[in-house]
Order: sequence, then structure tokens, then C-alpha cells
Amino acid sequence: MVFSRFARFERKIFFKKNRLIAVLILLAVIGIGGYWWKVHSGPSVAPLTAETVKAGLPHYLYTIDGRNNSYNPANSGNSLKGPLAVAVSADRVFVADTGHSQVQVYSRNGKWAATWGKGKLNYPFALTFSNNMLYVADSNLMELFVFDAKGNEQKPLLNKQRLTLTTGKQGEIIRPTAVQVGMDNLIYVADVGNQVVIVMDASGKILRYFGGSGTTDGKFQYPNALDVGKNGKVYVSDSNNGRIQIFDQKGQFLYKITGSQGKNGPLALPRGLAVTDSGFIFVVDVFLHSVRAFDEAGYELWTFGGNGSGNGQFNFPNGLCLDNEGRIYVTDRENNRVQVYGY
Repeated sequence: MVFSRFARFERKIFFKKNRLIAVLILLAVIGIGGYWWKVHSGPSVAPLTAETVKAGLPHYLYTIDGRNNSYNPANSGNSLKGPLAVAVSADRVFVADTGHSQVQVYSRNGKWAATWGKGKLNYPFALTFSNNMLYVADSNLMELFVFDAKGNEQKPLLNKQRLTLTTGKQGEIIRPTAVQVGMDNLIYVADVGNQVVIVMDASGKILRYFGGSGTTDGKFQYPNALDVGKNGKVYVSDSNNGRIQIFDQKGQFLYKITGSQGKNGPLALPRGLAVTDSGFIFVVDVFLHSVRAFDEAGYELWTFGGNGSGNGQFNFPNGLCLDNEGRIYVTDRENNRVQVYGY
């Protein structure tokens, strides 16, 4: 009798214990499943930040093409041809009129002002304006030209010189395809002759370089554009590797953006590049005829453009820059114009 009661009591405790274990297992499964769902079920593109939502998406504003009398009354017959690069100052827009081997200068609303470098430049490929100087990378002449704010030519910083490698040997002749001035006032130049990024001081003395030819992280295949963020990071359009690589100021590889996390898929041919103060990364994707925007984590926020010749469309765009009002200037190469976007 006592044994029977003890057995029933034992079974009761056992069943309660089993139920308790089952409940604990169920809660664990729910917790793990909930965490997995949170991580994996979200959208492939990160939600827009508050700043982007507040400003809205950029839209087409106007065109600079050197032909439209409303923008260029003094020079209506001198149209742009195959422009590859654009840069801005506080009151001017500089366009690499590459097909005409010169730089065209406009007011910020697109009115023509001057032509620089005619008869001197051959294939102006990249521009930047900093410290009241316009830097012009001419990849054919293998020179880095410098003009003052009035258009007077200064001593070039590069002139058909070979890169001295860290081994002491002579590398290839430097062929500049991008130039930017960092917050440290050092000059960063993309060199496709040696597939590196060169860092120079204001006198043109080469301080260091990083990269090299290859497809692994930190290597380049045709570094076509670059930007130096206020955070000190160096962003490089590694065009033929289809990615943006990010480095610290010493040239140490940090991470890369391939576009694979965006709704438009991997970057096809990234070129023109600019980074906002808040860390948004704008890049021209040539073969997609568009401008794409990514956050620092590499998630695509939005894109604009598309192939065509209408306002807001592109035909093999190439260069890109931003002004201090948030406007976006894009060289629309095969449409022979610069298109300006804003908010």
C-alpha cells in the first residue's frame, strides 16, 4: 500500500519534471528561432536613415552642357565633349572637357565663365579643387597639373616620373586617374601605372603608397576614383575589381563594398566617388548608367539615373562630386553634359 502510494507520487513528480523540461526546451527553441528570424528575415537593404528621409531623395535640377544659351550665353558654340570629371569651389564648377582637351569653368548655376588649359592638357581625367588650387590629373600626359584660382598654371606635381618602390627599384611611370586633398592637406593620387594610391605633400614629394596589382583585399585593378573622408578614411573605386575599398590614412585595408547587399546587385564598373560628412557613399556605376548610394556598412540606400538621354538619365556617366549645399554633379559622358541633382 505504502509502496503503491510512493510509486504514484514518483510518477507524478516525474511527469511534472518532464513538463518543466519540455517548457524550458520550448522557450529555448522560441528564443533561438526569434533571434534567427530577427537577423535573417529583415530587408536586404537597410532602412533609410533619418537624415535621408528628412532630406528626401535627390532629384534632377539642371544641366550644364556648354550649348544651352540659358546657362552659357557667352560661349554657346563651345559644347562639352565627353566630360570625365567635375569639381566645385564656393562659387564655380570645373568640368574636364576631356574630348576638347581642356577644362571649362562655370558659375554654380551653369553660366560659362572661362576655359583653362587649352593647348596644354591632353586628356584631363580627374579634377579636385582645394586650397584655392585646381588639380588636374592628365593620364595621357602622365602629369598632375595645378592651376591657381585665376587659371594660371603652376608647377606640376607629377611630370612623367617613375614611382620608386619600397624595394628601391623603379616602378612604372605614374599615370594619375584620380586626385583628392585630405583634411591633413596631403594629396592622394590614384596611379594606374603601378596600380597604387600615392600620398604626397603639397610640394609633390611622395611620402608613401599602398596597393599594388591584384584582386585580393588591398590590391587594385584600375583604381579610377577616390575620396578622403573627414573621418580620415580613404575610399577608392577599384573599378575593374567591381568594388569600393576603404583604407585608413596609413593605407591599411579596412573593408570593402561590393554592392551585393543592395537591390541592384553587385557593382558593375564603379568610378566617380564622393562621401558625405555623415558617411553616405555615392558612386557612379558606369555600366548601370546610374548613381548609387550606400551607407558605411555597404547597404544600398537608393539609386537614380538609368540609361537614356532625357533629363535625369545617363549614358555612361563617369565623374561625380558634391557641393556644400548637398547638390550632386555627375558627368554624363556620352551625352556630353553635366547633370546636377539636389533636394
